[in-house]
Formats: sequence, structure tokens, C-alpha cells
Amino acid sequence: MKFSDKSLALAVLSLVSVTTNSFSISSKNVVSVKAPMQSPSMFAQALDMNKSCNAMTSSTKLCVASSSSISSTSIEKRVGKFQFDVYDKPVIIIGNSGASDELNRIAKSFATSVSNGMDIDEESINAKGKSDAIIIDPAAVSDDEKSAALDKVKEFYSNDYLVVFVNVQGQNGDSEQTLIDNSDYELCIKAEDSADDEKFENMEWQFQRLLARALLPLAVPGSSEPSINTADLTMGDNAFFLSLSFPKITDAEPYIEAMCQDVDAMEFRADLLECRDDRFELLYSLQKIREMCRQHATRAPVLPYLGEVIDDSLPVVYTVRTAHQAGTYPDDEEGIAKMFDLLQLGLRGGVEVLDVESAWDADKTDKILKQVEDRYATQVLGSHHVVGEKVSDEEALAINRRCGLGGRAHGAKVVLSIEEEKDDHQALYAGQKSREIAAEAGEPVIPHLGLILGDVGKYSRVLNIPFTPVTHESLPFVAAPGQMTASELMATRLIMGLVPPMKYGILGHNISYSVSPAMQGAAFAAARLPHSYGLIDMPDVEEFVNSDLWNDEVFGGCSVTIPHKQAIIPHLDELTEAAQEIGAVNTVIVKKPVEEGESRTLIGDNTDWKGIFNPLNRQLGSGSSSEKVGVALILGGGGTARAAAYAATQLGLEKVYYNRTPAKAEDLAKAFGGTVALSTEEEGPDSIGSILEGMNGEARVVISTLPAAAEFELPSWFVENAKSADRKPIIFDVNYKPYWTNLLRQADDQDFPIVRGSEMLWEQGVGQFELWTGRTAPYKVMKEVVLANCLPKEEE
Repeated sequence: MKFSDKSLALAVLSLVSVTTNSFSISSKNVVSVKAPMQSPSMFAQALDMNKSCNAMTSSTKLCVASSSSISSTSIEKRVGKFQFDVYDKPVIIIGNSGASDELNRIAKSFATSVSNGMDIDEESINAKGKSDAIIIDPAAVSDDEKSAALDKVKEFYSNDYLVVFVNVQGQNGDSEQTLIDNSDYELCIKAEDSADDEKFENMEWQFQRLLARALLPLAVPGSSEPSINTADLTMGDNAFFLSLSFPKITDAEPYIEAMCQDVDAMEFRADLLECRDDRFELLYSLQKIREMCRQHATRAPVLPYLGEVIDDSLPVVYTVRTAHQAGTYPDDEEGIAKMFDLLQLGLRGGVEVLDVESAWDADKTDKILKQVEDRYATQVLGSHHVVGEKVSDEEALAINRRCGLGGRAHGAKVVLSIEEEKDDHQALYAGQKSREIAAEAGEPVIPHLGLILGDVGKYSRVLNIPFTPVTHESLPFVAAPGQMTASELMATRLIMGLVPPMKYGILGHNISYSVSPAMQGAAFAAARLPHSYGLIDMPDVEEFVNSDLWNDEVFGGCSVTIPHKQAIIPHLDELTEAAQEIGAVNTVIVKKPVEEGESRTLIGDNTDWKGIFNPLNRQLGSGSSSEKVGVALILGGGGTARAAAYAATQLGLEKVYYNRTPAKAEDLAKAFGGTVALSTEEEGPDSIGSILEGMNGEARVVISTLPAAAEFELPSWFVENAKSADRKPIIFDVNYKPYWTNLLRQADDQDFPIVRGSEMLWEQGVGQFELWTGRTAPYKVMKEVVLANCLPKEEE
């Protein structure tokens, strides 16, 4: 059912209160919003924007998960000082401990070694990596040594070490400003946190989350490449952030559990808090909202952390809104200066999204943007609110352009005021036109959030598909007039036909064992999306492409497994670079036509390699050396071995292949480079041992794509050599059933780090979800479903 009359659509808003819970919605299946009114002349081409932008996209490298259509290859890549695969220094923890020795306790919660910065020499420092900690605690030294301790802090900071100030309340005295000025991040601890083990465990988690955020790659404005820090996913379609407007952050606690079920982020309105002028209390409140959300963070994205992941950290949008723009913070010269000081605190607190109003001091704005571009993984949302006056279409467009902050913002949020409902499309059209202009000029094309204030603008919130601010039905009041709940918006969008339910599935044969239906079904449910996902068990691809489902307009795409990963290719219109190089497709994405008369586009991608790459990338960079030098020994010769070879190439590893059928291994070497071993012996021509010795390399990774029934184990000589190596090899077995293979038991007996096929399964599934929906995946939900299906009963 679709509404062509806006008046009927608005009527839906009065009905959703009784239908809310039964509706949810999809995202990338509708690529342009169909607004029924006549657009002003200057916006006449706005709704054609997606078409013109799509023409820019290479047929061999597509990023279809994104709402941005500019190719990520044309965007300047920046490398942050602390980026996980670049930074290879110890973490410096500074501050003045209290009676509970807080700095040492925090350091020991994550570090493989902890050193006193006043005692350690330069050679020892250079031998450490980011999983090590150096503590400088002026409270632990004599008065005569305090000056030397603070000089050491300045030295580390000036030499681009990652410095975290552990601010123990009341302990810092005259040294506090020096500690603030010479650190990047800040953790605030109160006496009651130190005295209670459970509370201190939360402080340890807060620190680890800060560290994980610090080590992320920088977000790239306009990049549409799905990654752990892409604004197109964070601010993606049918994602929501909830505006908290309590004077004390703890006032929100009774509502947190219910709210976390419906939103993807919390907005921390620093300007509304009673404690806004107390920097310690403000940062502590920021930590408190994270703590309150932690156990309910259903939709939290994955956050890599030193070889592991944090999956219970709900993102925060950090906002300081001025009185001029629907907030309370003074907008005189002194007030603006304080506002930028508060924004600095947001960066120090490791926020995911920093809302930066675009109307204020250019020099101060430039300064904070330079910090983000140099050392913070935070995404910037340029914003502007027009309160109480109607602007022209030309002014609306200019505001949208300004919110891009000269191509340096990752998203733009424009909120306008109107007098009559007929103008409630203005913010939407201005945002779309702004994206069109950016695309034509080769500038970053970023998500644009376009809204209208008040009840008169409710329809604009329905049309604003990306990252919409919402309230919640459990709250006693709304943060802004006209604000709706996520449930109301999802229900209305569904009824209007803006984002209809889609059908997905897994294509293969004899696949009744597949966990994918349960995993993807749980992900859709967690995100309140109405899609269905089932088994497509067919012996022949031709049967599927001639089926009603394949040709149905509600077909959104599918996973592809054996034996169809190659056979599906001739039936697709385009392949991504990964699918082309691997020579196999495990994901089909349906790109809907922009206009009537156009055909859909069927795109083949491969996320199997990401399922291998992601866990290995985390573990290879987690130790004292993040250099990905060495060899990947790849066992097997089928399609998954090709994905493994592609992943190893992306990791910068040399490749050695072994398969009982050498011809298949030779095919891998021809396609991806590397050397073929003919035996698993230590010595002899073309043996694994002789090849490794000749390469002067060590096997950093062993990836087995052999079936579990092969009962493969590593030869004893390999195990003995690996036991004495400085870096133990990571053993990756792609089988997810059984949970323990012979190879994994062997590796576990030797305390070698291991990666299971179950992890590959949910990692590649996360990639598929994000390609289909254009939003972040509920990582923890997908992980838990896979483990529930794979863990032996005694290990659940």
C-alpha cells in the first residue's frame, strides 16, 4: 500500500500509536524519497541526484551499502597517529593515584606489561607495543621528583605517544592543568568507584573502550566503503539517535532499557546538564550514560580491541547547542569560547559523533577539525538550526553546504522552521541538492539529515531516512517540539511504502544446517526491520534465477554458499573488486531502479574474505609489534582458500599453499601470488619447511579451509618450531561445526592463538547485513546467535 497524497500520509501519523509495535522498516531498498508535492524550481533536479551519482560508480568497485555515492577511491585517506595498524608504542597512563592505586589497577586491566615511566629506559620503551602500559604517577614520587615526572609527561605527549589522563577526583592539585594539556583522552574516577570492585570493573571497561576508540582508523568524509568507522553506516538508513534532555544524566536511568531497544545511539546534550560548567562531572556523566546503556546495547556496533572486540558500547552523539540554535548555551563571545571547550571534552571522552554547529568562530572550528583529522576517530556532524523564521530555498541550500564544513564533516544536519505544511519538504530537497552539487564538484558526498521544527514538520522526520533524532514513548517529555519515536517513524514509513519489507535468503544445496537464517533474522529483528530471510535450497542455480523469488520486486538479495558461488556469477550485472579477484560470490545485492522504466542492478560481492581478514587483522596488530610481516600458510584449494588468499594479501602476508591436489594450489598461486608446497615435511624440495626457511619468514598465520572430516593436524616439527618462536602463529580453522576440530585442539594444547569458523561466519554475515541495509549491524546479536548454534552444550 502506497500513499500518493501527502494529506493521507500525514493522517497515518495519527494512527501509528495503535500500530507501532507491529511495524519496522528496511533501508537501501528505496534509493530516493517519493514526495508527492511539486518541488520548487531550484530543486527540480534534486530527486535525480542518486541517478547522476550512481553513474560515477565504477562497475568493478561498488560500495552499495552506503548512502553516499561518490567512490571512496577518490577521497583523500588520512592515517591517524594512533591508528591500530600504524601505532606501535606503549600507552602512557598519567595521573595522581589515590589510596586505591587506580593507575596501576587500570593499567593491569589491559596491559601485557606495566612499567614505571620514571624508571624505564629508552631501549625498554622502544621494545614495547600498544598492549603495554607506562605509568607516570606524580603522587607516587617525592616532591623533588614531581617536576621531573611532569616533564616526562610532556616528553611523551610531544613525541606522539597515546596519553590517557586517569583523573582521580580530588587528587591532582597543581599538576592537573599540565596533565590535561599533555594528554589525548581522559577517564574520570571517583572514590566510590575505587572502593567497589563492580564499579571499578566498569572503570576498566570505560578505559578499554576509550583505548579501542583511540586506535580506530580515522573516519573519512564522504567515504562509502563499509568499515568499522564509516559515517554512512553510523548515520545510515533507518538508524536513530535519542535526544536526552534531563538536567542530570542519572534521571534517564529508569528509561534506558526500553530506549536502547529502539535506537542506535544516545545524544548527550551537554548544554542541558546542570553540571555543564564542571569539566570532571560532565565527563563523568558521559561515562555514566555509557555505563547505563552497556547491558542493554542491543544495536551496538563492533569495536575492535587489542585482538578482541567490545560489543556492548552504544555510540554517543555529543552535542552542545547554543541559544541561537534551539539550545541553552550562551551564544555571546564568552559563551562560544566555552562551547568549543566543551566540544574538546567530547573528543577527550572518545565520542563517536561530535555535533559541531557551523555558524560560529571559523578559527576555533578549524582547530577542532584539525584535531579530528590528526588524532581522533570521532565523526563530525556539521549542524545548523534555524529557529522561528522561514528561510528561502536558496538560503536552505547555502546552510546545507555550510554544514559540510568545507568537505571536512562526515555528516550534515539542518533543521529549518516553516509556517505552512506545504513547505515541509524544504529541508529534504535542500539536502539532496547539496549532495548533488558535491558529487558534481568531486567533493565528499555525506549523509544529510534534513528536518523541520515543530508539529508542522513531522512529515519531514518521516522523510529523513538517515540517522533521525527521536524521542521515546516511555519518556515523560520530548526533547524538541514535533519529535517522534522511532516506532512511530518506522510504522509510518512502512505504511507509506517508503521502505517496504524485503525477502532475503541463503542460496545453496543441502544447507539445512545453515545458521544464517537465524543470524540474519535476529539482526533484522534487533534493528526493527521487517525483512524475512530463509533457506533457498536448490541443486541448480538456473532453477533459482527462474523462480518467482528471484524475479520478485521484494527480492532484496541473498547469501550464496556451496555449490553456487561461481555458478551465480553469469546471472549478475556487476561484481565488486573482491568478488572479481576471488572469483566467487557469497553475497548478492539488489540495487533498485531510481525511476520507472529502469531495471534493477544485481551486484555480486564477497564478504567471506572479510570474515577471515577482520579477526586476523585484530590479532596480528594486538601485540608488541603490529608489522604484518611473515607468512600465511593456507591449507586447501577451494573457494574459501581463494578468499583466504585474498585476505592474506590485504594483510600484507606472504603466502604458502598446500593442498593434496597440487594443481588447485597452483591455481591459487597464479591468481594471488605465493609459493606452492608439495609436502608438509620440514626438509626436502618444495616442502613447507624448506620454503619457509628459504623465505626467511615465519608462519604468522595458518588458515585451514580443509573439511573437518580431513582431521588435519600440523606436523610435529612445525609445532616445535612455533613453540619457540617469539610470536606464536594464529591458527584459523574455517569450519564452524564441529566447534573443536583436530587442528584447533592441537593449537589449543600449545596455547597458540586460535580463530574459529564461527567467528568468520558472523563477521561475513555482519558485512552482508550492512550491504543490504546501509546501516551498522547489531554485532552482538549476530555473534550470540551463531555461538548458540555452534557451541557444544558443555561450553554454552
